Amino acid sequence: MAGATVERRPRLSLGRLRFSDDTEASFSDYYFEQSLPFTRLAIVLAILLYALFGILDLFIVPDVASQIWLIRYAIFCPAALLVLGLSFTQWFKPIMQPTLSALAVLCGLGIVAMIAIADASGGFLYYAGLLLVIPWLYSVLRLRFWYATTAAAMIVAGYEVVAIWLKHTPLEILLNNNFFFLSSTIIGMVAGYTIERGIRTDFLQRHLIESQREELAAQNVQLDSALQRTLDEVRRQAAEIQASRTRIVAAADGERRRIERNLHDGAQQHLVALDVRLRLASKLADSDPAAAKRLFDDLREQVQHTIEEVRTLAHGIYPPLLMDQGLTAALEAAAKRSAFATMVETESLGRYPTEVEATVYFCCLEAIQNASKHAGEGSTVVVRVKEDGGKLRFEVADDGVGFDSGAQGLGAGFLNMSDRLGALGGSLHVDSAPGRGTKVAGIILLMDGTRGADADTRFRAASVPAP
Repeated sequence: MAGATVERRPRLSLGRLRFSDDTEASFSDYYFEQSLPFTRLAIVLAILLYALFGILDLFIVPDVASQIWLIRYAIFCPAALLVLGLSFTQWFKPIMQPTLSALAVLCGLGIVAMIAIADASGGFLYYAGLLLVIPWLYSVLRLRFWYATTAAAMIVAGYEVVAIWLKHTPLEILLNNNFFFLSSTIIGMVAGYTIERGIRTDFLQRHLIESQREELAAQNVQLDSALQRTLDEVRRQAAEIQASRTRIVAAADGERRRIERNLHDGAQQHLVALDVRLRLASKLADSDPAAAKRLFDDLREQVQHTIEEVRTLAHGIYPPLLMDQGLTAALEAAAKRSAFATMVETESLGRYPTEVEATVYFCCLEAIQNASKHAGEGSTVVVRVKEDGGKLRFEVADDGVGFDSGAQGLGAGFLNMSDRLGALGGSLHVDSAPGRGTKVAGIILLMDGTRGADADTRFRAASVPAP
């Protein structure tokens, strides 16, 4: 844009932990927010270790343990607790780095004082504590690099004074200790530099992204006019109205189709089964009156079930047993109403959304009734339902006369099942041939949140003998 001022981007030069402009102040705020949780953890860790190491004082320097405990429990631990409490106040932010630096120096010089108090043999052992303090202040305490380096230098300098002038440490031990101090400091410096540079790089990326977002927002505000905003609002309202109308029409059509399918696959199929069994009773009336009577008594019960099913459909168009107990119970009840011996096998089933359970139930019911009408006398039907690999599968197979699906095509019942499954993204497969029976199989892909509630595998079978 003409006349626009080119913004100077903040940069982080190699080897220099400081931004070249006023971005440093913003980074200080960001560093404080990112480091505060780690800082509090580091202080708590230091208090615990400083206090627990007091147990070793009884074994290493029992004669002066009380003096060393004065450093541990009367000086450092209270000071660390004070800094920890201060970190939860509004005054901590501007003084965070110098305060933490002073605490680190106090921690290290406290150990140096223990070396000075202990005898020669005990004092030589306490220097190891400084090897813990230096990495702690560089990495865990989250001191800024230069603050951490200054604190480490002061601690090492304090040790040198005590080791050379007060304790007269042998040269070989002094050289050994300084070698380890130098190594620990170098490792700490690398860790501290890497941590701070990583935080600075992350801040820089966030800062640049935020700046670009602000630039884009400003340009969009300049480019958008009042007329454009009005037109967008009008288009949005028109789209919402159109979408609302579409949803209303689709919902009405879908509900009407659902009721039609449930009536066809539910109550009508019960009546078809009753018709088949009535014809069988009529044949038995002359040859076996007693069997016919028993069958009529059973049919009376089935009529009551059918009446209840119609009443249920009238109230909610949904089988109550399916809603209350799930697919296994509902399919077993349907098997008992079948005109043929019907077995139900379910595996790894829990509860699923209403539309999934209804689809599987009515498809199986349609297939059972088709077998009752076309499989032939003496046939048996097996219904299998299981969850496998995120998919809900069902299969209804009979050993009846079968049919040539290629020549005859599929009837309205199969199309009805296919529509039900298709609405949920599922599919239907029919396999039949003369003399080989018929197998109707369907599959529904279970999305997130539609898995069975019971992950335990169970296998249940119900067998109903033919009348």
